[in-house]
Amino acid sequence: MKINIPYNLAEQTLVKLMRTGDRLWRKSDEWFAQWEITDNHYNILRILNGANVPLSQKEIGERLVSSRANITKLIDLLEKKHFVERLACEDRRVKKVALTKLGTKFIAETKKQVMDFAETNMKNFSEQDLKTLITLLDKIEK
Repeated sequence: MKINIPYNLAEQTLVKLMRTGDRLWRKSDEWFAQWEITDNHYNILRILNGANVPLSQKEIGERLVSSRANITKLIDLLEKKHFVERLACEDRRVKKVALTKLGTKFIAETKKQVMDFAETNMKNFSEQDLKTLITLLDKIEK
């Protein structure tokens, strides 16, 4: 038995955005695999680099692009690669995470490739298109 579902522009747009986001996420993860990390790992390195001070896992999670990411697991891998280190705090329940020299070096050595990857994936858009897209996506976030 088939149910007739009327066309809904909002639903069609939402589905298109979700498919596009999912496709870009997978493509990004495949690309970051060359360094045996995901885009979430790289995002954590960028967050720590931008903060310029150690952050708690909670703070990192609040700034991370993906709110569904398992922060502990992500940091475990970065720590194993010696890109970050966990630091003890006065509150023993909290560990701060700091970027290591190796993590900083990795960002410095890969930043051009990461920017080129972004440029390649956005090549069909003009600068104005990108600004407009950011404005429209900001409206969705609100």
